[in-house]
Amino acid sequence: MRHQQLRIMLLTAGVILGFGSGFHALRMRHWERRMAWERHVAGLCVDAARGAPARQPPAFVSPDEAGR
Repeated sequence: MRHQQLRIMLLTAGVILGFGSGFHALRMRHWERRMAWERHVAGLCVDAARGAPARQPPAFVSPDEAGR
């Protein structure tokens, strides 16, 4: 009986930590994309102020290509 309770506790902890890690990774990926977009917009503003031609927005790189 004691082994079964220990196994249930370990599996529960693994599930909770696994989901927490996944949600954290999603949040960080969202934050990185948002920061890239803000850098792009800031660059556009600087270029517009200097009178330079417009640049293209950053391309979306899938997580597989980015090595994540």
